[in-house]
Amino acid sequence: MGVFMWAPSIPSNSHPNAGWPYKWLDRAFPGTTKVIIVKKLVLDQFVLTPYLLTVFYAGMSIMEGSEDIFLELREKFVPTFMRSCIFWLPAQALNFSLVAPRFRVIYMGICGLIWVNILCWTKRQSLPVATKEIATDSNNNAAVIRNSET
Repeated sequence: MGVFMWAPSIPSNSHPNAGWPYKWLDRAFPGTTKVIIVKKLVLDQFVLTPYLLTVFYAGMSIMEGSEDIFLELREKFVPTFMRSCIFWLPAQALNFSLVAPRFRVIYMGICGLIWVNILCWTKRQSLPVATKEIATDSNNNAAVIRNSET
């Protein structure tokens, strides 16, 4: 079931209409000046990516039958988003500045294949989880939270 469970979460880069965001960005922000490229990067990375990561982690948790579908999202959103910035900002800067519009879907498909592997690796990593340990003093108060490995 493993491979088939991941199939719905694969980015839409392989879909025939996957180029629409880039066509829209090119119409809304024509050109390849630094200011235009930064606008495109900000929209792509800081508007679309948080939504896609939320859908990915919540969707995977639903398919895995997790009780708390947002637990993994809360634990892994920041590290995944940081990896996304490290990978996608340079990839998209090249995309918006050097790749001809007719080749963008192909370029993004290759980048998407690499990213899916990074995303799968990140998903399968165990991250430290905050667990609650209650330490009581003589008056039976004061809770302490510590990090522990899962």
